[in-house]
Amino acid sequence: MEVINIKKLPELERPREKAKHYGINKLSNIELLALVIGSGTRDANVLMVAQDLLTKTHGIEHLLNISYQDLLKVNGIKEATALRFLAINELVKRAGQSSVTSTYQSSEGVARRYQQIIGGNNNESLYLIGLDDKGKLVKEREIYVGTNSHFVSSEEEIINYLKKEQIRFFMLVHNHPSGNVEPSKDDIIATNHLLVRAKRNNLILVDHIIVHISGGYYSFRETQGLLH
Repeated sequence: MEVINIKKLPELERPREKAKHYGINKLSNIELLALVIGSGTRDANVLMVAQDLLTKTHGIEHLLNISYQDLLKVNGIKEATALRFLAINELVKRAGQSSVTSTYQSSEGVARRYQQIIGGNNNESLYLIGLDDKGKLVKEREIYVGTNSHFVSSEEEIINYLKKEQIRFFMLVHNHPSGNVEPSKDDIIATNHLLVRAKRNNLILVDHIIVHISGGYYSFRETQGLLH
């Protein structure tokens, strides 16, 4: 199979020239990756390397959490390029964390933040978010990292932590690695058990949100009948 040199493509079909002429938002996922990768190899041009990377990661939603070792497994990606990817990924995550508003009254806003933090994880993680009476963040704590299919939360641990920190209002956020953000039966049961336990201790569960990096999220508060 003949490898087409990028320089032999029509000028406006080359990622760099296309971005300058039409704007970066007009590039495909492969073309954007090609810009990050920079150059190809003797056996594969940069677009082919980008395609290989996208295929091996099963979509761009998984790129934020790709490891250094997995990047190096892609033919054409060397140490410097792998580190450049990791640096970009870390900047994206930090931007997502720093852009959150001072209040947590919007379930969608909270979901968008934690999609960047845990949405792409291969295992389920559970975050406990403590709020003041105006909805501002007081405490944030990862309390559990589970398997790829479920997490186990301790009601006792959550309640005791909130009491110790003198936090009355709180939220839970966890991810579903499968991409399906609908709550499982165990999610619903655990949430309602915690809701009852919290009320007995004069604590308020504001919301429980399930996220995935693809952009989907599920809010118990926004769904009538599940958080009451």
